[in-house]
Amino acid sequence: MIPRDSHLSAALALDASHRERALALESFIVEAPAGAGKTELLTQRFLKLLQTVQAPEEIIAITFTNKAASEMRARILDSLLLAAGGIPPEATHKKITYDLGQQALQRSAALQWQLLESPSRLRIYTIDSLCANLARQMPLMSRFGTQPAVTEDAWTYYREAANLALQAMDEPILGEPVRLVLRYMDNDQYKLETLLVSMLAKREQWLHLSQSSDPMSGQSALTYLIESELAQVLAVMPARLQQVLMPIARYAASQLTPAHLLSTLGDWQTPLTANIEDLPSWRALAELLLTSTGGLRKRLDKNMGLPATDEAKPYKEALTEILNGLAQQSDAEKLLARIRLLPDADHDEDQAIIAALSQLLNIAAAQLWLCFQAQNEVDFVEVAQRALKALLEGEEVTELAMRLDYRIQHLLVDEFQDTSPMQTDLLKALTRGWQVGDGRTLFAVGDPMQSIYRFRKANVGLFLNAAQYGIGDIALTPLKLWRNNRSCPPVVDWINQTFQGILPAHDAPQQGAIAYRPFVATRADASGAGVFVHPLLHPSNTEDEAPANIRHTEAEHIIRIIQQTRATHPEATIAVLVRARKHLHALVSEIRRNHRTLSFQAVEIEELANRQIVQDLLTLTYALHQQADRVHWLALLRAPWCGLTLADLHALVGRDSHQSILSLLQDAQRLSQLSADGQQRARHVREVMQTALQWRGRSPVSRWVHNTWLRLGGAQCLWHKNDVQDVQAFFARIAALEQQGQFNPQALADDVQKLYAAPDATADASLQFMTIHKSKGLEFDTVILPGLDGGNPPDDAKLVIWEEVTMAHSRTALVAAPFVPTARKRAQTTVTAYDYLNDLDKTRAAYEDARVLYVAATRAERQLHLLGAAKLDKNGDPQARKNTFLQLLWPTIQPCFTAENDIVRRYPGAQQVADIRQFVPRLIRVRNAQTPALLQDSALTTHTLTQSTTEAIRPLHQLEADMGTLAHLYLQLIAEQGLDAWQQHEKTAFFGLQAAMQRWFKQSGYPRDEATQAAVQVAHLLNTTLQSADGRWVLAPHAQASAELAIEQLSAGKKVIDRTFVADGVRWIVDYKSMPVSKEENLTQLARAFKPQLADYARLFSAEGLPIQTAILFLSVGKLVPVEID
Repeated sequence: MIPRDSHLSAALALDASHRERALALESFIVEAPAGAGKTELLTQRFLKLLQTVQAPEEIIAITFTNKAASEMRARILDSLLLAAGGIPPEATHKKITYDLGQQALQRSAALQWQLLESPSRLRIYTIDSLCANLARQMPLMSRFGTQPAVTEDAWTYYREAANLALQAMDEPILGEPVRLVLRYMDNDQYKLETLLVSMLAKREQWLHLSQSSDPMSGQSALTYLIESELAQVLAVMPARLQQVLMPIARYAASQLTPAHLLSTLGDWQTPLTANIEDLPSWRALAELLLTSTGGLRKRLDKNMGLPATDEAKPYKEALTEILNGLAQQSDAEKLLARIRLLPDADHDEDQAIIAALSQLLNIAAAQLWLCFQAQNEVDFVEVAQRALKALLEGEEVTELAMRLDYRIQHLLVDEFQDTSPMQTDLLKALTRGWQVGDGRTLFAVGDPMQSIYRFRKANVGLFLNAAQYGIGDIALTPLKLWRNNRSCPPVVDWINQTFQGILPAHDAPQQGAIAYRPFVATRADASGAGVFVHPLLHPSNTEDEAPANIRHTEAEHIIRIIQQTRATHPEATIAVLVRARKHLHALVSEIRRNHRTLSFQAVEIEELANRQIVQDLLTLTYALHQQADRVHWLALLRAPWCGLTLADLHALVGRDSHQSILSLLQDAQRLSQLSADGQQRARHVREVMQTALQWRGRSPVSRWVHNTWLRLGGAQCLWHKNDVQDVQAFFARIAALEQQGQFNPQALADDVQKLYAAPDATADASLQFMTIHKSKGLEFDTVILPGLDGGNPPDDAKLVIWEEVTMAHSRTALVAAPFVPTARKRAQTTVTAYDYLNDLDKTRAAYEDARVLYVAATRAERQLHLLGAAKLDKNGDPQARKNTFLQLLWPTIQPCFTAENDIVRRYPGAQQVADIRQFVPRLIRVRNAQTPALLQDSALTTHTLTQSTTEAIRPLHQLEADMGTLAHLYLQLIAEQGLDAWQQHEKTAFFGLQAAMQRWFKQSGYPRDEATQAAVQVAHLLNTTLQSADGRWVLAPHAQASAELAIEQLSAGKKVIDRTFVADGVRWIVDYKSMPVSKEENLTQLARAFKPQLADYARLFSAEGLPIQTAILFLSVGKLVPVEID
């Protein structure tokens, strides 16, 4: 129910009461709608808890992203600083936070916590960093020898593991399940390997399930699901309605053959129930009421047992009246149609293949672990699984869990609606044994309407079950917030009215259905506030997306909206949010072509593979690896570093389709037929490539391709300020694939397809393009939602579907169903368990789509703009494309889709579709030989130290130099894994790593005593750095951050920048110095001695156009000393 004016004050009073209650020393689960200020509530709760603990480390806050963790930490620290300032704010909610902050500081002073001096004592983790911390303490991880790196892209490992698992087919015992699965899959090994790879990437969703498949449990779970569905059908088909239908059904059955489905109702005497034994009769009833496409019948004829006779007439009239009544019920048609999707609960014939598939998947998972070990690298899934094992070994609590149980008094979980079953199990393990009244609390907060991470196995049903049953041993008191402090009243009113019809009427945890929870606006209205629909109309007879000219028109109109918004509200922040990245292609292309002064920040939107500089680098890589690859060699000659005209290219290769391009370049007679300019360019490429091919295999591929690119003049082809970062990303991927032993040009091309170009750091952040998922947690004055008619690709098929079913009293059971190959599917006449579970997943996806749209709409503060294209049917009426945001919004916005409102008519030029016959290729070529300073051979020339510099810098012996090297390695790990992951290594904890450090020094040839002393000093350097505010700031997450950034030049060799990032629009370049210094020394003067080195580094980034600040971080005292570069 949406609060009306009469209920507004009551809702706000309830909101205030629940916010106050949420600070009590109890366990709660809080529903907080978009814009409710849940971060402020979490901050207040954290500050309140600080007053009750003996050490701040007893409180742990968990969220899901680094950004959210940083925001929560910053909010808590800002609150403490505000409280320390002694000036109370005027706003009521800020005053509450201020008072709690003062009380927390008093506690800090009484127990000498020194929170303001040591803010790292606040334990605020992402779920990944918490898992990493737990896994790091687990003996099993020590099998790697050292702490493994964590990769975000493990697809090469998945492919290798899947291939190794299938190779087991030749083994006598282990190969039996592999052979059985292959026969079941019609010996389609490629299809099976593809499905295995996909399953390994999501193994946290099934690995624990694949080892506990019980056929009887599976049958009871499937029965429970089917009977739950039938119970919903009963709501629209009660017994009294069935009594009216019985004579109609009996008559219709009597008019049909015994083989007809309706014959099941030939002796229907008692109302159907939700019992699975009535499923055949329900199927027959669905046949009576529905057409083959699932709609309620409108035409009654002899084919369904109701011929055009006087005898049948009263039955027809009665059935027509019933069908009209069902049509008035919003869910009746959909619920009746689901009857046809229900399988039989008995699927014994699947058990053998399910067992074989489970064995195969476990073999693949074991092979993956071996692949990880071989490369000393794991993925995030492995880290999370090891973290859970670190806490629980079967049903037994581990020693680590008992230690944590003693230390952790309070857990706070943000965005709880996005938790997965594994993450919920982690929370259960952390709170195992907690009892009511023991002073320990669990506090979970979230908005189930913003649960949009199903692809990461987030299960919104877990939120509902936690509210009802608690989490593990902890009972949670549900609280609800009502305020929306973000959006203006017109926007809030529109969202309440619209989404009450889009989201389902009732919660259904198993189906992932969340009913709409209305909220109330608390901020004042603003000029121009509201929701605006911009319709586009186009003729079409297909379900395909709108044609390119419509997308072009939409892009032009978006630009006009942006320009008008900036004209009336210059300070407004604007976001263009899309369901999928492809929905921004037309807009970005239009801006690049015709509105180059319109700068924007695009977060993971522009594919790296679409950048011209990267395409040219891929061309070079292919050409170097295969001389017979004419396509890429021809592209090499057209690339900007050569730029042969089409006439010269034809003169070179036009009459020879057999020889390699390199052979033709070596033909002096052919070369003489080119223009003078073309001959010079072709000779340049020939000489560079001949030399490069002679060096093949003598150096790492990344260095080989990089050096060849530089000699060709690739550095001269960097037209855009972001090209440098794109080039660095490209060569980083080559190096990563080499390290994994997986490099080949095609693997590189596939890898690059998954990467995105870096956002423009110099662009105005007031205009941002991003996906809706990336926008979660953000807010903007104006939000533009284009491409509402765009669809989503279907989910990948699964080799096995496992469904955890929560039955009565929170008891869970498991049902499994195997993938059905195409040939078997054609032969089947009944619905399989796989079909049903797959459809159940599609239902969840549809419900989540509605929540994604809700997230997008609730980002808007003042204005929300909706753009979508509707196709005109044969009668000229607009229709929304199925399974799109536009279809969800159609009941509300359909009246706006008229010819008068059609924005396509405002842009007549956009209707001209480009003709390929009119295309004239534009040749981009280098015209001068001056290489940008960023990549000149001399850019990293090592400066010779002057006499005064030499005196300023203390002499470093080899041991001291190696101490610095090891400290640099640890600082790189800390920067890359995140400070949160290393919080436990403060104070004495780093000294627990001394054994590993000693081994490192011993392996470097140092005696035991020297290795021991050196390890102590390195631990001291690291502790001092992490205890210092400067050190933590340098290592904290920043935009475009890199640690140990390597840049290689032909003449200067390889140079490494210790730390670089962008903060507040400034490019910081930081060099670490491990030399012993004291705080009393003139660090500024000492730092100036390194000015030449820092100046070299600064020149590398001059093309960015950002202000540059260089600095020295003295590790022994934890001080960052800026060095100004002339």
